[in-house]
Amino acid sequence: MSRAAGIEDQPLEGPVPPRVDEADYARLAKALCSVTCVTSPEYHELLLGKLPRVRSGINRNAVPVVFTDALVGRCRESRLLGVLMRWIGYWSDDSRSWRTAALIAEPLVREEEWAQVSQAIPEATRQQVDTVREELVLYDAADFREIADRVRGARPIDRTPSDRAWHTFVALAEIPGREGESALVEFCAILGARGALRCAALLEGWGGGSAPEAPGAPPGPDAGEDVPARLVVHVERGEERDRHDLRYWTVLREHGGDRPDFCDSGTRKGVTPDRIADSVGVLLGLVEVDHRREHHRGRMRVELVAELDLLRELEADRWQEAGGAAGAPPLGARAEVVYRAAELEDPSRRDYDAGRRALGRRWAALLRCGSGVHLDTAHEAQTKERLSGRTYREPLEDRLPDDRIAILSVPSHLDDCHQSVRSAIRFGVPVVVWRSADNGRGIGPWLNLGKTGREVTVSSEKLQSIPQVLHKSRSGGVSPDDSGYIEESFEVAVFYHDSLPVLPDPPPLTASSIRTTPR
Repeated sequence: MSRAAGIEDQPLEGPVPPRVDEADYARLAKALCSVTCVTSPEYHELLLGKLPRVRSGINRNAVPVVFTDALVGRCRESRLLGVLMRWIGYWSDDSRSWRTAALIAEPLVREEEWAQVSQAIPEATRQQVDTVREELVLYDAADFREIADRVRGARPIDRTPSDRAWHTFVALAEIPGREGESALVEFCAILGARGALRCAALLEGWGGGSAPEAPGAPPGPDAGEDVPARLVVHVERGEERDRHDLRYWTVLREHGGDRPDFCDSGTRKGVTPDRIADSVGVLLGLVEVDHRREHHRGRMRVELVAELDLLRELEADRWQEAGGAAGAPPLGARAEVVYRAAELEDPSRRDYDAGRRALGRRWAALLRCGSGVHLDTAHEAQTKERLSGRTYREPLEDRLPDDRIAILSVPSHLDDCHQSVRSAIRFGVPVVVWRSADNGRGIGPWLNLGKTGREVTVSSEKLQSIPQVLHKSRSGGVSPDDSGYIEESFEVAVFYHDSLPVLPDPPPLTASSIRTTPR
């Protein structure tokens, strides 16, 4: 099997990888002197037993500084530094000394991995390898074990209990394959041909297929035929204490068949917290009487954009229950109501860059596979066991990097529900559902929340229709006996981040092209 020679060597984008020198390895050895499972004699035999290729050159009875220096040196020579650090991490219970050592080791391990992969696939660039790493670290090694075992033959792979698919990828680079090439080449060919991964085209090129095309924009829900008439409201802190400013746009089609565009806009300043939802209800009235909403098949959506801390402070999860003028139906009965985190929508918030990238990946995976995973925090987290016999509850943040997770539900009676919502959004989970009630069973059997377990598979159609189904339940469009009915729907709030923009494209539109409505 021959590799494709046509993959261009693209320049590395983003920050230059940190330079690695001899002093960094010495710093790592010194830091490991403070990690109990490295310096404790009872662990020496256990640790070296997991690293048979390096144990012969190490004195197990040496003082810690000599032992760790030899250990780091031998693992560096054998390209087992990454394996060493994963074993130590597995036994260290996330201690502070381990975190310090892991921080020092990270650039050293990345350099080791780059050396392994680039030797097996010389045409790979650092940027391309980073792209593959970013996706494969989301999968457990067991997900690809059958393929890995097929291409490695009788040669063993250095494995740890915490291995991800990326670690299998790197390990295969060290194993000879057919026709004198690395086993990694055949691994890439098989994964690329299956086409299930985002980086499949890149892997196919490395495995002997055609060179990948440049990736386009991440896909999201179709902005074509079935897009609702939208009122987008940005809620921001005002100049006065306990006052808030509302910047808003309507997003409508001028004529049937046109793409929706930002048109009517305005600002309402100095709004008190108790009047925000009512003010949004008044603005919604502008959309209700606009003839252009006829080009959206009767659907209307209100999108409320604000920073997460502000939404929590204002108890925004109750806004769908409020209305406008006295006697008017609640906001949630008049239109679909969704929330969007301003942090995720603002490109200047670099701390949410990874979340924005993950958001596009998750939508792409959802639409490609036709389904995604719904994670329900109302159920007990999985209990895991360490080698030492100690057990611990699986932290939510350990699950959220999985790109298959497309929706998270968080009942508000659980502790730290707001932190769970924030974590999900920071990791780019497209849909986050939470209850404003102190008690309750979730949002009913329609999504099987509280019914079938911590993880439920949800179809892409069902997930995309959540705003519509909520609106139908709130407006009386379905009865309690219907399968699409959501119990206590006004006590359900939804973060819904799709590909539809919440601001006009830059440069800003001129005054002559925007019809400004009166305050």
